[in-house]
Amino acid sequence: GERSVSVSESNSQKNNGELGDVSEVCVFYLVLRALDTVEDDTSIPTDEKLPILIAFHRHIYDTDWHYSCKFEDSLFTSPSHAINILLFNRFYSIQTLGGTKEYKVLMDQFHHVSAAFLELEKGYQEAIEEITKRMGAGMAKFICQEVETVDDYDEYCHYVAGLVGLGLSKLFLASGSEVLTPDWEHISNSMGLFLQKTNIIRDYLEDINEIPKSRMFWPRKIWGKYAGKLEDLKYEKNSSNAVQCLNEMVTDALTHIEDCLKYMAALRDPSIFRFCAIPQIMAIGTLALCYNNVQVFRGVVKLRRGLTAKVIDRTKTMADVYGAFYDFSCMLKTKVDKNDPNASKTLKQLEDVQQLCRDNGVLHKRKSYVNDKGQSNNLYIVMLVILLAIVFAYLRANGGVSDEHLSTILRHPDEIYPLLKLKLAITKAQKQIPLDPHLTFCYSTLNKVSKTFSLIIQQLGTELRDAVCLFYLILRALDTVEDDTSIPTEIKVPILIAFHRHIYDRDWHFVCGEEKYKVLMEQFHHVSAAFLELEKGYQEIIEDITKRMGAGMAKFISKEVETVDDYDEYCHYAAGLVGLGMSKLLLSSELETVTPNWEQLSNSTGLFLQKTNIIKDYLEDVNEIPKPRMFWPREIWGKYVDKLEDLKDEDKSTKAVQCLNDMITNALIHVEDCLKSMAALRDPAILHSCSIPLIVAIGTLALCYNNIQVFRGSLKLRRGLIAKVFDRTKTMDDVCGAFYDFSCMLETKVDKKDPNAMKTLNRLETIKKVCREYGGDIHQRKSYVNDEIQSNALFVS
Repeated sequence: GERSVSVSESNSQKNNGELGDVSEVCVFYLVLRALDTVEDDTSIPTDEKLPILIAFHRHIYDTDWHYSCKFEDSLFTSPSHAINILLFNRFYSIQTLGGTKEYKVLMDQFHHVSAAFLELEKGYQEAIEEITKRMGAGMAKFICQEVETVDDYDEYCHYVAGLVGLGLSKLFLASGSEVLTPDWEHISNSMGLFLQKTNIIRDYLEDINEIPKSRMFWPRKIWGKYAGKLEDLKYEKNSSNAVQCLNEMVTDALTHIEDCLKYMAALRDPSIFRFCAIPQIMAIGTLALCYNNVQVFRGVVKLRRGLTAKVIDRTKTMADVYGAFYDFSCMLKTKVDKNDPNASKTLKQLEDVQQLCRDNGVLHKRKSYVNDKGQSNNLYIVMLVILLAIVFAYLRANGGVSDEHLSTILRHPDEIYPLLKLKLAITKAQKQIPLDPHLTFCYSTLNKVSKTFSLIIQQLGTELRDAVCLFYLILRALDTVEDDTSIPTEIKVPILIAFHRHIYDRDWHFVCGEEKYKVLMEQFHHVSAAFLELEKGYQEIIEDITKRMGAGMAKFISKEVETVDDYDEYCHYAAGLVGLGMSKLLLSSELETVTPNWEQLSNSTGLFLQKTNIIKDYLEDVNEIPKPRMFWPREIWGKYVDKLEDLKDEDKSTKAVQCLNDMITNALIHVEDCLKSMAALRDPAILHSCSIPLIVAIGTLALCYNNIQVFRGSLKLRRGLIAKVFDRTKTMDDVCGAFYDFSCMLETKVDKKDPNAMKTLNRLETIKKVCREYGGDIHQRKSYVNDEIQSNALFVS
C-alpha cells in the first residue's frame, strides 16, 4: 500500500521544516492514503469496497465518518491538527516501512483528518475533493477491470498517481508559490506515472504474493510476451524471460523522464522544488537498481539508506537534479545487455535523457554518484575497523556472542556481515509478534524454542505462517511428552495416542519437560485456542499428522530400534510425517502444486533431517536421565560394539568413528529426494524456508563425518556459517551449490580404509551429479569450501 501517493517516504524529514505550513499537503496525502488503504485491502468484499471508493470525496466532509480495516489498533488523544502532523511524519519517515498498524489508526480515527480538512481554505478543499473524487472513481473502475494493454496501465497509473501530481500542482498554484506553465497538466500527470510505474516494477513480488489474492498491475500486453501467467515470472526456471520482461517494464517507465525534468525545471520555490525532486531522483535510482536484476522476483530491492541520505543531502538545485539523473542513467546503461529484445529502445531513451541533462546541467563540476565508490575505498580500512568494533559491541550487548564466539568470528571474518544481518533479522522477527494473546504466546514460545525456525517462517504469508507455527508447536509439545523419560509408560502412551484430540480442548494441559518446553505444556491452552481459529482445512491436516505421529511414537515407547527398517519407520513417525504435513499445508494454501511422487519425497526429506539430528545428538541421548534414549539401529551399531553406549568410551574410538560414518552414509541416501523436493517448489519464500534446514543438515553431516567429537561433546555448525547460509540461499542454484560444497567437504574427510568408504564416495558422487543437473553452473558462485580457505588466510595475514 505504498504506491498511490507520488511523494516519497523520505520527504517529511527534510521538508517539514522547509515547506512552511505543511497542513494542505499533509491532509491531501492522508486523504489519498486512506483511499488507497481501502483499495489495497484485498479482504474487503468488492460490493462493499466500490461504494466507499466512489463516495470517498464526500466522506472527507463528514467528521463522524470512519472505516475499520483489519489491522491492529492504537489510540491517540491529540487535537486534529497534531494527529495529522504525527501521522504525516509516520508515513513519510525513512525509518517507517509502512506498518499496517498506522493504517488502521488512520482509518479508525479519520475524523481527525476530516476536521483538519474542514479548516483548510476553500480553494484547497476543492482541489483535494476533486482529485479524491476522480481517483476513487478510477480505482473503482480497476477493481473490476484487469490491466490488459499499456493504455490500461497508463490509465490505472493516472488514477492512482497521475492525479496526485495534478493535485499537488493545484495546491502549489493555490498557494501562490508557483505559476502555470502551458503544459502543466500533462507533465504533472506524467511525473506521477513515472513514480507509480517505478513502484509497480519494484513491488512485483509483494503484489503477486498478496493474500488473500494477488494484485496485478503489470500490463498483459507486456508480460504476455514472456510468460503464460504473470505469477510465472517469479519462478526460477523462468528467470531469463522474467528479466527481459522487467527490462521492458523499466524501458516503458523511462518515457516519462523528460516530462519529469520539465516539471522540476519550471518550479520556482526552493522548498517545493526539493519536495518534488528527491522522489524523482529516488525513482530513477530504483530503476537503475532493478534493471536486469532477477532479485526483483526473489525479494525486496531498494536503494541503500546511505544512498538515499546522499540524495537528500545533495539535491538543492536543478543542476543537482540533472546530475543525478545523468549518473543513474549511466549506471543503468552499463547494465544493458545487447541481446535483450528491447536493448536498442532502452539505449535510445537513456541517450535522450543524458543529452537533455548535458544540455541543461553542469555535469562535471559536481560530485558524481557513479565515481563516489572509488573515493569511498580510501576509507575502507578505517571504516572496517570501526564496523568490527560496532558489530562486536552490538552482539555482546544483545547476548548474541560470548568471548569464545568472538574468537571464532575473528577466525572467519567473512561471516561477520551475515552474522550481523541474521541477528538483526531475529530482532526484527521478535518485534513482529501478533497482538492476539494466544498468537502472542505461540510466536514468543516458538522464538524461544527455535529462533532459527521462527525467523525462517517469517517470510511466509500470514495465514500460512500461523498454520506452520501452530503445526510446529503442537508437534513440539507431542515430542516433549515422548522425550520426557521421567513419565511412566502407562501415563505417556495414552497421552501420545490421544494427543490429536487434546488440541481441540481449550482447557487441556500437561506438566512435563523442562524450562521453555515446560511453559509450552503448562500453557498449552493458548496453542489450542489459536489452532481453533485456523481454517478447517489446516486443522484437519494438523490433526491427521498429530494422530499418526502420536500412534507411531507410542509404538516405539516399548519397541527397540533394531533394524534399519525400524530406524526408517521411527524417523517416519518422528519427522517424515512432519514433511508430509508441511507439504499438505503448502498444497492447501494453493501456493504449491502436487508432483507425482510428493509423498515419498516429503517423507524422505523428513527422514534426512531426523537422521542428522539423531547422529548429532548421540551423546545427549545416550546420557539422558533417568534412562538413555537409543535411536541408532542395532543393525548398524552392532557391527562395531556390544552396547550402543560403548561408542562413547575412549578405547572404542576407532570403532565409534566407523559406526558414525556408517550412520552418515545411511543418511546420505535421502539427499537426492531432498533436492528433487526443493526443485519442485515454485514460491521463493517457501523455497527459502524449506531449504535452509536441509543445507544446515548436510553441513552438519560434513562436520560430524569422521569426527570423534560426536562422542565427546556438543557438535554444531558455527553461527557464522549458518548466518552465511541464511544470507546466500535465495534460489535453487544456491541450494544445489551449498549441497555441492558440503559434499565436497565431506568427501575430503573420507578415509579409504573406512569399511564404508566406497559406499560413501558413491553416494557423494551421485549427490554432486544431481547438484550439477539442478543447479546450473555450480562454479560461477561463492563457494563455502573456498570461503573457509579465504577466511583462514585473511585471519593469518
